[in-house]
Amino acid sequence: MANTIRSFVALLFLVLGLTKVAPLLSDETASAPPAILPAEDISAKEPTYTLAYKLTAGDEIRTKVLHLVTVDTEIKKVSQTAKTRSISSKLWTITSVDEAGTATFVHSVEHVEMWQGVSGRQEVKFDSRTDKSAPPGYEHVMQSVGIPLATITMDKYGRVLSRKDAQPQFNPGIGELSIPLPAQPVRVGQRWSIPDEIKVKLDDGTVKKISTRQVYRLDSVMTGVATISVETQVLTPVNDPKIQSQLVQRMQKGLIKFDVDAGKLIYKQMDLNEQVIGFNGPDSVMKYLARFTEEPAQADSPASSNATAEAAKPAAGPAPR
Repeated sequence: MANTIRSFVALLFLVLGLTKVAPLLSDETASAPPAILPAEDISAKEPTYTLAYKLTAGDEIRTKVLHLVTVDTEIKKVSQTAKTRSISSKLWTITSVDEAGTATFVHSVEHVEMWQGVSGRQEVKFDSRTDKSAPPGYEHVMQSVGIPLATITMDKYGRVLSRKDAQPQFNPGIGELSIPLPAQPVRVGQRWSIPDEIKVKLDDGTVKKISTRQVYRLDSVMTGVATISVETQVLTPVNDPKIQSQLVQRMQKGLIKFDVDAGKLIYKQMDLNEQVIGFNGPDSVMKYLARFTEEPAQADSPASSNATAEAAKPAAGPAPR
């Protein structure tokens, strides 16, 4: 029983992000633009669209980030449910933009509100705006809020060219820094991809690297708003349920709404609903349900979004319970 609880707690901490393993920003600076994948049955007569960020020096770009996760586990007929919710306000302060559209900005998180609950245990809450001290396990979150975290240089296609971190950072579930956009015009139906590498821990303490890629597709462009779908593809064969249980937390599948004319994010939603059998022995199963959203927010009310974002939202789907 003790081993069961320890295994569950270790999994819970990994799911809730209560470690400093994951950086606050994207893992690495980019070295190459996204690769355009072989075209589907697309007519050359179809119009092309240039997708690019259009940032202006002096701008402050705020987004509200919501992350919901529910993890149901059963190990040797002992069931546990862990739920977590985080809401944060992400801020880019644009300091300069050159003629090529490459921007330098200061990245920060203005506030974080977090909650977690585990069946049979007292829930834990933390709000950086009202709490003077953080509960155990959240100290590193509080230390990362309301201060400059990094100075970023990013090209207009969302590639991070350089990054200077101000301090060690914690990831409260705010997702990727930017959307990788193709460096050439694309037609509706075209896809592009970004290679990635996920590091997972094995039982012997060693680290295994899993090759993946993020595949993006331009689904449609209507009234200046591009709808882009994204999905993670695992390239390294993985048959070990323990590794699969770590991978599901790094997968992406969802939609992005991008304002082509204004060159900015309107809305982003990622949903995951995965099940792993045998992640901790033959009599174990894990169900992982998550939703991630990001949308513009007002300076005086980080929880509110503008009317454009509301209009661009996709129909609601299943959310973590």
